[in-house]
Amino acid sequence: MSLLEVRDMHAGYGGGDVLHGVDLTVHAGEVVVVLGANGAGKTTLMRAVSGMIPRRGSVELDGTSIVRESADGIVRRGVAQVPQGRGTVVDLTVEENLRAGAHVRRGKGLAEDLDRWFTTYPRLAERRRQKAGLLSGGEQQMLAISRAMMSRPRLLLCDEPSLGLSPLLTEELFASLTSINQELGMAILVVEQNAMIALGIASRGYLLEVGDLGPSRPADEIAADDSIRAAYLGA
Repeated sequence: MSLLEVRDMHAGYGGGDVLHGVDLTVHAGEVVVVLGANGAGKTTLMRAVSGMIPRRGSVELDGTSIVRESADGIVRRGVAQVPQGRGTVVDLTVEENLRAGAHVRRGKGLAEDLDRWFTTYPRLAERRRQKAGLLSGGEQQMLAISRAMMSRPRLLLCDEPSLGLSPLLTEELFASLTSINQELGMAILVVEQNAMIALGIASRGYLLEVGDLGPSRPADEIAADDSIRAAYLGA
């Protein structure tokens, strides 16, 4: 059974749709990537799935409709998002940001999870009492992922996680996403401009073109497609 099942979803801003009848599936424990040019609607897709903007159609999580749920309600059901631009609360410390990420829980296992993510990202442990706004871009992205994981989600949404990061930090970041997927069995849906590195951790991928999402294909098949390589991989 699919963990996330999206069918004929339309979403946009104001009076116009950006997404036109999107169908998308994420199975438990898999990594799925959505590729697309700037303006194709990738961020709109993530916001629609996470309930941040109105949407129409069918959105189900583990067989239960969440299309009418609020963004907070969707987090409580097990979906956490790492938004484009990280979205950390710059005036809170690293630890305060992490605790804020656990607001939907009742405190059980909080200390254990803090230890887990401070161990996963030692640089955050070194800066646990430092304000998030003083962190580097890479450290803020580590914090954004850790904060999302503090809610103990079943599905992690990552919107352009490499944006603004150096190639080395991007490699480190995607290696950590791979570890999260493999060690925790975490399903991950990622939209990413750096197509090659995203395809490298995914089992399947979709192409989003001006609000229309094509059928999924195996990630290695997409990476080997010459037309896609020319359009998205710079090859």
